[in-house]
Parts: sequence; structure tokens; C-alpha cells
Amino acid sequence: MIRRLVISVVCCFAWSLTSLSLAETTVDGFTEPFRKIDLAPAEPGTIAEVCVKEGDAVVKDQLVASLDTDALSVSLQIAKVNQSAHGRLDAATAERDLRQLRLEKLEDLRRSGNASGEELDRARAELAVSEANVLTAEETQAVNKLEVDKNAALIERRMIRSPIDGLVVTVHRDQKEYVSPNNPIVVTVVQLDPLRATFRVPTAEVSSLHVGQTAPVLLNDGNTRVTGTIDWIAPVTEAESGTVRVNILLDNHNQSLRSGVPCSLSLEGVK
Repeated sequence: MIRRLVISVVCCFAWSLTSLSLAETTVDGFTEPFRKIDLAPAEPGTIAEVCVKEGDAVVKDQLVASLDTDALSVSLQIAKVNQSAHGRLDAATAERDLRQLRLEKLEDLRRSGNASGEELDRARAELAVSEANVLTAEETQAVNKLEVDKNAALIERRMIRSPIDGLVVTVHRDQKEYVSPNNPIVVTVVQLDPLRATFRVPTAEVSSLHVGQTAPVLLNDGNTRVTGTIDWIAPVTEAESGTVRVNILLDNHNQSLRSGVPCSLSLEGVK
């Protein structure tokens, strides 16, 4: 009787150790977007247009919303008109050419003794003034071009573009709403391919893991098993839990895997 009791206790203890060992090789975690970005304009203003809705797919640099640009658009048109206006430069150039021709003629007359030195000096001074006028007109043209670039840049600052290929998950503002510096977020986009699975692995188990290894991840439905790649292992152990954060990237090109769901990692299957 006692022998059977001892055998039963030993078996239970062995089973407990086996279960504990198996439990320690599985780590729970969750999936999350590879990138989540809250988009906001570079300055406050009133929203003129929201170009997307929740659930829309967007590509990098796609316009998702814009602020009012009426005043800046007028300034840009004025700057473009000034840039394309060549009247002052053409007049200054024509006057310079005329002064140059007059000076050349006076120099010929001076060599033949039919022009005074004073006339020649005055012609040279007038040519120098006309050349300065041409330079001033050219500098004005350059400034006008910079004004065009400046106004175009100011308008672009009021455009909100997606920095990634992804999905719109939240539209925080609507047309005609004011975007303040205290709450500037207009649209939130996420990148779901690849999907990131985040785990907290005990420090003792981390030494066997390396970036680039493949790892089996089981999603919460118990049937979906995918193979991911270890992307990052935190260099610091969290003192409160004694665990290390490990990120695994999962291929999700067909958007079949959901973000924000529980999952588990089998450490024994990491290769």
C-alpha cells in the first residue's frame, strides 16, 4: 500500500515537472502593427479636405488630408507672376546695350580727337549704372523664384501625406474642423505587412535566441500556426518581470492575420 502511494507521488511529481518544463518552453504574446503612425500637419489650421476614410489602403506619399491654403495659393500666384515678368530686366538690358554702343562710338571719336575726355568718362559712368540696373533686375528675378519656392513649400506643409504603404484605421477630424497644436492628429495609419508579434521571454531562455532565427507562432484560435523571423531582442531585462522583449515578424501580405490578438511562441521550435 505504502509502495503504491510512493509510486503515485513520484509519478505525479514527474508529471508536474514535465508539465512545468513544457509550460516554460511556451511564451504568450500578442500581435501588433509593424508601424502605427499618427499623421498631423506641420502647423495648425482648418481642414479643407479629408481624402480617405477608415479602412482605405494608402500608398507612400499619398495625400490623406489638407488644411486650408486659399491665402497661400494667392501668394503663390502673385509670386509666379512676378517671376515670369521680364519687363524690368529687358528694359535694363536694352539700356545697357545702348550705353555700351555709345561708349564704343565715343572711344572711336576720342581716338580721332573728336570727343572730349569728359564725355568719355560720363559714358563710362552711365554704362556702369546701366550694368548695375541689369544686375538688380536679375537679382529681383532670383528673389521672385525663391518666393515661388517658399509659397509652394508653405502649401506643402499644410498637406498631410502617408509616409508608408498601409491602412487607415482612424480618421480623427472632419472637414472644416480646426486642428490645434494641442491635438493635431488627423489620421492614423498602420502597416500590417509584416505583422509584429511581441513576446516577453524569461532571461534564462533568451541566450539561445538570435536575430534572424525562424520561430513558430501559434495564434489564439489554436489552429493557425505561422513561421516568423526574430527581428529584435531587447538588450535589457525588465526588472519587474525578469523578462526580455522579443519581436518576431510575420508575413502578412494577404492580410489574413489580425493585429492585436493573443499568440504564443514555442521556444523549442526556434531554429
